[in-house]
Amino acid sequence: MANLGTYKLLADHDPEDEIQFMKGEIEGQLDDKLVKDTIVIVGSGTAGLILSRKLDEERFNVVVISPEETSPHTSLLASAACGLVDFSLAEEQVRHKSRKLTYYKARVEDVDFIRKVCICRSACDIVRGDSKVFEVKYDRLILAPGGTTHTFDIPGADEHALFLRTVADARRVHHRLTQLLELASIPHVSADEQRRLLHIIIVGGGPTCIELAGKLSDLIDGDLTTLYLELKDKISVSIHDSRAYHSGRFEAALRQCCLEGSSRRHVQLFLDSHITKVEVDSITTEALGRVPCGMAVWTAGNKTCALVGKFKTASSKDEPSRILTDEYLHVLTLDAEQKAMSQVYALGDAADIKDGFLPPTAEVAKQKAEYLAETLNAESDRKTAFEYQQQYGLLGWLGGNDGVVQGQIDWTPSRAWAAWQSGNSNSLFARSWRNHLSMAIHWVADWVRG
Repeated sequence: MANLGTYKLLADHDPEDEIQFMKGEIEGQLDDKLVKDTIVIVGSGTAGLILSRKLDEERFNVVVISPEETSPHTSLLASAACGLVDFSLAEEQVRHKSRKLTYYKARVEDVDFIRKVCICRSACDIVRGDSKVFEVKYDRLILAPGGTTHTFDIPGADEHALFLRTVADARRVHHRLTQLLELASIPHVSADEQRRLLHIIIVGGGPTCIELAGKLSDLIDGDLTTLYLELKDKISVSIHDSRAYHSGRFEAALRQCCLEGSSRRHVQLFLDSHITKVEVDSITTEALGRVPCGMAVWTAGNKTCALVGKFKTASSKDEPSRILTDEYLHVLTLDAEQKAMSQVYALGDAADIKDGFLPPTAEVAKQKAEYLAETLNAESDRKTAFEYQQQYGLLGWLGGNDGVVQGQIDWTPSRAWAAWQSGNSNSLFARSWRNHLSMAIHWVADWVRG
């Protein structure tokens, strides 16, 4: 729009000249808008957020569609759930005042690849059942919808278990833990009832499970010993893993390290434990029957989100099934030739490169997002293939100053812990310098306070 100085100058001229001037101003703005391609990013996880921050806003109109208006730092969710870090450190807002992007809080229910349109339904939970359906056109589409927790259709799991995928989940776990502690502190609650209330069950065996158990163990040995002295011997943590071995994504030697770490921190581990039912105050397993508890946190299993299942595109045969792309991250068609789809890309946990077999980790998502942003900004599509450069691998924190790092069998637990700390404070997880600085300040303050 013309500024006030311009209007003052035009006031002394013929009105027709002013009309023509304003018409030119408006047309110039419209032309500027029209020449930009609209890039729609589906999802606000690690891949989606990094892409939205790194795409050149002078070249593209960036649109993010996701039911989550924040992007979680997965590795910090366990700490936030236990009250050991502020919730604001464990997530970043999609909207940012320094970025020109459009955000819609909605779920993409389908994509019409012929019309280049995303069919969306609003996810603003103000009036239940009153969601709005709308379409968003795109010139280039980037699919990064992530996955969801797989409860394997076990009765009661979806209704009664708590999860740990988002900061909202972490808040629920923290609230439940606080309420259990306060309820157990009320006079005339029997010792048996206190033990039931304060028995926390974690279902799974991956990094999130390991870190949550470690954080809870540290919390029990630390602040809770002082704040709830009378409950110290009543609090217990147990892990139920359906596999015959724990921490299956790590090497055998590191799995043994995880087992020893759990044992040192008095975390009970039940392997080959098959859960048949989850209730609000218990779980039922084939081997043990009904196991009373105050809270069950489900960290086991990932599955493809419903959107991915609707696409008629090539997908992997393993479980969970993932969208297949070529080495340039183009989505492949479903036919026998598996051709690359023009201007349609996929990355994050919901996608994998054909014959690439890359793990669904934040590190892979980050590198793919940075590669694709650089490629699109430079208009250098199909010139250089994506290559994954492993820097940290899979990191696991066991509690205290102990940790494990995938591929680093000879590392001491304390060295692995230091790698976990640096891995969380560096740009892999701290996607903005403000978040990076906030994490560093928090850890220093925590160390000073002891």
